[in-house]
Amino acid sequence: MREGVRSGPRRSARPGLVIAIVALCLLSPAGLPRAEAAPPPNSAVAQFDAHISHIVFLMQENHAYDNLFGTYCPTLGPYCPNTATGIPPGTCVPKDPARPSLGCLRPYNLTLGQVNTDLPHDWTSTHSAWNSGGMNNFLHAEGSPLTFGHYNGSTVPLYWDLAEEYGLADHLFAGSQSYSLSQHWYMFSSLPPPAAQYTYLRGNLSLDHLYYNQSNGTANLVSSLQNSSASWKYYDYWLPATYNQSIGGSTPLSTVALDYWNPLAARAQTYQSAIRSHFVPRSTFFSDAASGALPNVSWIIPTVTDSDHPPENLTNGQDWTASVVDALERSPEWNSTVLFVTWDEYGGFYDHLAPPTVDAYGDGFRVPLLAIGPWVRQGVVDHQNLSFSSILHLMEARFHLPCIGPRDCAARLPLGLFDFRMSGPRAPILFPTNATATYPMALESSGRLPPPDRSANFSPSYDLSAGATLSSSS
Repeated sequence: MREGVRSGPRRSARPGLVIAIVALCLLSPAGLPRAEAAPPPNSAVAQFDAHISHIVFLMQENHAYDNLFGTYCPTLGPYCPNTATGIPPGTCVPKDPARPSLGCLRPYNLTLGQVNTDLPHDWTSTHSAWNSGGMNNFLHAEGSPLTFGHYNGSTVPLYWDLAEEYGLADHLFAGSQSYSLSQHWYMFSSLPPPAAQYTYLRGNLSLDHLYYNQSNGTANLVSSLQNSSASWKYYDYWLPATYNQSIGGSTPLSTVALDYWNPLAARAQTYQSAIRSHFVPRSTFFSDAASGALPNVSWIIPTVTDSDHPPENLTNGQDWTASVVDALERSPEWNSTVLFVTWDEYGGFYDHLAPPTVDAYGDGFRVPLLAIGPWVRQGVVDHQNLSFSSILHLMEARFHLPCIGPRDCAARLPLGLFDFRMSGPRAPILFPTNATATYPMALESSGRLPPPDRSANFSPSYDLSAGATLSSSS
């Protein structure tokens, strides 16, 4: 089946919620003022500037840090030069924090096919699970013990191998305590439109149009990139020809503006020819990498099948992510590239670490961040508090763009993942498919890496067309 526009379930917003959102909009400007960041550490940024010309940001879906990496590198060892902040030994989460006599549930290992449902992960359920920082109300919020399930090196070997061979940040927090739409906005903006935070859209026409209006007034990185010499692309699908076609009409294209994973499609400005031309099918990424035509800044978005979004099988997501890594490693631009891979939000899965409170919206729950590139330290685990705004700030710093607002201006840069003192860039490490992957794989530093079992890129092509089938995801 060809992929269509991804959007959320049809849920009607409560009238009081709409009033609250309107009130927020009256109290605050539609877009954040542009501001200059305090100068970052000159030596570290200068080294990054000198070595990296291409930043690629890949966002997968709906898995908390503890769900994917909660048992990764708890102690030092041959494959763990750093320990990671995973699930503490003896963790047992109360069934009901208000009634401890009911007992508790312990996190447990999942099989790949065990998660056959999409757990709640909207504003309400996230805040319920968070429980004012207690991180102890997940069973009530999610309604299923599946929330405490997690994977390990046997079930997600490719993700663990990527962390082992390259780098992992174990204190990266999603942008807000809400669902996918708001999180994807943080890839471009300091703060999303308020209407994107609280409730699924496509259930209330007035709320949808409020969201469109707010989107048009939201300051974002693309506006800065268009006024710079830096090149950029969003690898997902072709956009419709006009904004009106995106927000109305009888074809499937009418819901493009409410695509949760392509938030800039809600902006009228995106449909100007000079900007619209940067939104291309994801299959173009593989040809651009092969021909040495990668832009300076790019985002690559998976299909629903390859996104790790429950109930999709993580085998597909691992294979697709590895195909992106392999495409970059085969590229003539590998030596000057870094790929960041993260997951947009917790997806209803337990994480034990309470997020920092930076404003009324977040931070959100912790998610993994993988850094892959020839200047990334092998096996590094970065413990500093990061967020999606950290990647945004890094793009701004590298290409000398002004920061947009409070979040990105203040965000720490993920430079601890890199080592520019190496004598030269690290050689590529081509990864197998999930079917033959094992963790741990031989370290690059050992000189005993096995040859990959795959001679060509796994590069499925899904394009949006007028006849595409709609799918629902958040």
